[in-house]
Amino acid sequence: MKLRVSTNWDNALIEELKGTCVEEVYGKLPSDVIGGVRPAFLLPQISREEAEDHVRCVKEKGIRFNYLINTMCLNNIHYSRDGYRAIVELLEWISSIGVDVVTVGFPYMIRLVQEVLPGMKIKASSVCRINSVSRARQYEDFGVDEIIIDENINRDFDTLTAIRKALRCELELIANPCCLHDCPHQLEHVAHDGHASQDHSMNNYCYLQFPYYNCTMKKFTDPVEIIKARWIRPEDLEVYEAMGYQKFKIVERFKRTEVLASTVAAYAQRRFDGNLIDILTLTNPDVYLKPDMEYFNKPEHVNVPMIAQVGGLMDFALRDFIYIDNRKLDGFIEFFQKNGSCRNRDCSQCGYCQKVFEKSTRFDADEAQMRRKGFESFIQAMLNGDVFAE
Repeated sequence: MKLRVSTNWDNALIEELKGTCVEEVYGKLPSDVIGGVRPAFLLPQISREEAEDHVRCVKEKGIRFNYLINTMCLNNIHYSRDGYRAIVELLEWISSIGVDVVTVGFPYMIRLVQEVLPGMKIKASSVCRINSVSRARQYEDFGVDEIIIDENINRDFDTLTAIRKALRCELELIANPCCLHDCPHQLEHVAHDGHASQDHSMNNYCYLQFPYYNCTMKKFTDPVEIIKARWIRPEDLEVYEAMGYQKFKIVERFKRTEVLASTVAAYAQRRFDGNLIDILTLTNPDVYLKPDMEYFNKPEHVNVPMIAQVGGLMDFALRDFIYIDNRKLDGFIEFFQKNGSCRNRDCSQCGYCQKVFEKSTRFDADEAQMRRKGFESFIQAMLNGDVFAE
């Protein structure tokens, strides 16, 4: 088993990872011409010089570095002379600082990297939604070296087995995702985040993360959705290894060093005792680096005093009123091994995740309802335009 871990650009994190089963760290500048799938204001505000120093530190520890260029939309700037040249300049800089791998979000970027940086390893991002043998084979035929499988099929063992048997390239699974399963906001969210990390786009508006507020509210008002999310417990890694999957990705790029290190330890040790929420990516200000709140000071776009509500909305820890005992999830994965994919299963008729939730989770519904009011109010302000009032 090998782990791939997000970097928060703290060299102390790399010291923590030295000598573990981590073979790769990944990250990107808060913003650049291509962008990625996290908004710039959530990420450490580092410079190119600081990035170069960090990449050097990573490689000195015998770990490879993966730079993310995995937005799914370039706003068509690649069809302009200036846009094309800016993209090529970024790729050349990425290569010059010793990056080993780039992760891409759509086929054009594969072809461009092959043209500009021959020999650079290329990984297809999870945003490519590679969830079938046919799509996986097409990306392999494009010439990618690795593929990150769509996390929505993490419990679809028939498809995972078929993909592994059909392909020669390396395959990677996201170990601790917590997006809603088959989230209807997912593509919109990825597209929004991409534009909110592009130099040429991010200041043309004030990105208010409509999908994120809706998904977060859904998780804490109906927390069985957290059970349905496609995370992989540290204890269940061997199930995937038996199918031929050896590479597992740990998120998130804006977590504190000690949190990332402890999550790596849980997966490396293949055991976690405690609240499952603590190794996922769920609301908890103590876990995350402070965002760049100055980003929201845009009176030309929004009502800034109303936007100040954003900080208050997220100033709570989900773990304080939802506790999922990981030890009570022992054997959880066996249902999916025996019964196959959820693709054609109606949750309201099945009820398996609901039963698991009732067995494993303590939940303060009153706290959840209290939190819900603020979220609903802010979402409504986005829809009726109050947040844009002068």
